[in-house]
Order: sequence, then structure tokens, then C-alpha cells
Amino acid sequence: MTVNSNNSSLNLSNLSAVKGETQDVSISTVLLILNIIINGMTCPFTVILNALVIVVVKKRPRLQNNANILLACLAVTDAFEGLTAQSSFALSNTCLVLGINNSAIAHFHELCFGLLSTCSCLHLMLVVFERLVAIKFPFRYPYIVTTRNIKLAVSFCWIYSTWWLFARLYLVDEGNARLQFLMTAHIVLPCVVFVLSSYAILYFETRRHQRKIKTQQLPKQEKENFIRETKTLKTTALVVCAVLLCLLPEAVYLLLKVRGMQTTETTLSFLGATFVMLNSLINPLVYSWRQKEMRKFVFSPNQCN
Repeated sequence: MTVNSNNSSLNLSNLSAVKGETQDVSISTVLLILNIIINGMTCPFTVILNALVIVVVKKRPRLQNNANILLACLAVTDAFEGLTAQSSFALSNTCLVLGINNSAIAHFHELCFGLLSTCSCLHLMLVVFERLVAIKFPFRYPYIVTTRNIKLAVSFCWIYSTWWLFARLYLVDEGNARLQFLMTAHIVLPCVVFVLSSYAILYFETRRHQRKIKTQQLPKQEKENFIRETKTLKTTALVVCAVLLCLLPEAVYLLLKVRGMQTTETTLSFLGATFVMLNSLINPLVYSWRQKEMRKFVFSPNQCN
């Protein structure tokens, strides 16, 4: 009787384990298919919309200010992310569902995703820094934010992102989750801290300017400049909020991975990567929504000529 009861309990545990594995497999398959659909459908729009933003800024002299030039540089990284990382992610998941070897495609996606995501974070810091200088130090702005300095800063973003990717993939042990987390955190954490602190400074500075306009008779030109700078600041704030929200699932996944929680690793990994890449589609929509002239030419490209 004891042997039979032990056998029955073993059979029940084996059956529950099989059911759990089957459930995990089905959930993973559904997630893979959803990722294929989402990334496959949004990938062309990501590339086209960001390419249109770049073309519009290049062809329209009225849009060629420093803020829009930096947004166009960010659009370059977003366009490449849609063209390479997003498309390879959809293709890799398709191969995984069909049971085809996808190691080469997955490695290509990892390279592109790591490089372009890091570069986007650094570009975002440049965009926020430009707004910080424009509102906090308006008289020094022409000497700090110059065409030469923008080119140097953007070049540094690409060079540093390439070095970071090389170090993370080839100098850090793949099984060392904590060190890989620190490699990622040393990019994301300073970006988040810098962006949030900059917007805290900009908020108080904007409030100070608003009180000054109400209490003093300022020149009309100064009022118009402040209104224009504030509108650009709001556009940047929306871009920043979109980035932070899209980074949230990836941040949760990395934290759980460091703590050794493997049960939801696959789910959050797919979800995090998809949200990060979808940010590349959201950014050009924000630019177009906030700027009437850009919206006109992005959605009516024939008028760019």
C-alpha cells in the first residue's frame, strides 16, 4: 500500500510537471507569435516615419534649429533600430516558432539592439541638455550649442555605444548576470537621473520666467522666444516620458534576472525588447503631433519639394 501510494503521488507530481511545462510552452509560443505580429507590422512604419522626419528637417530651413537637428539625430538611431533590430527580432521569433536554427539572426539582433538602444539613451541626454542650456543659460547658448559641438557629441554617442557593446558582449561573462546588469545600469541610470534632474531645474526655471512675464513689462521678442522655447521643451518632455515608459518592462526584467527569478524571464524579455523598440515608432509621432509644420510635411511628403 505504501509503494502504491508513493507511485501514485509520483505520477501526480509528474503529471503536474508535464502540465506546467506544456502551459509554459504554450504561453511562450503565444508571446512569440504576438511579437512577430507587433514587430512585423510596426517595423515598416518605424523606418518610414523616422526617415521622413530626417528628410523634413534637412529640406526645410525653418525647421533647421539645434533642437530639431538633435531630434533628427535621434530619428537616425530610431530608423536604424526599426530597419535592423526590429526586423531581425521578428525574423528570429519566426524561426523559433518554426523550429529553424536562428542563432545567427538572434546574434545580429542582439548586436543591433544593444548598440542602438544605448545610442538612443545618449542621444536623449543630448536633447535634454540642449533644452537645459536654452532655457537656463540663454546668453551662453550660442557658444555652447554650436554645429561643431553637436557633431562632436553625436560622434561620441556612436563611438561610446560601439565600445560599450563590444565590452558587454566580449569582455563580460555571459553567465554573470550581475555584471551585465551593471553594464546596462551604468548607461540607463545616469540617463534617467540626468533627465529627471534637468526637468526639475527646467520646471522651476519656467515658473520663474512665467512670473516674470506677469509682473514685468518684458519686450515682445523676449516673450515670443520664451513661448517658443517652452513649446519645444514640452515636445522634449513627451519624448522623454515615452522613452521612460518603454524602458520600464526591460528594467523590471533585468532586476528579476539579477535576483535569480527565472520563472517570468522569457515573458519579460520578449515584452521588454518589444517595448524598447516600439519607442522608435512613438518618437516621430510625438514630433509630428507637437510641430504643425513637421506634421504637415511628414504626412504630406510631396509638399517637401
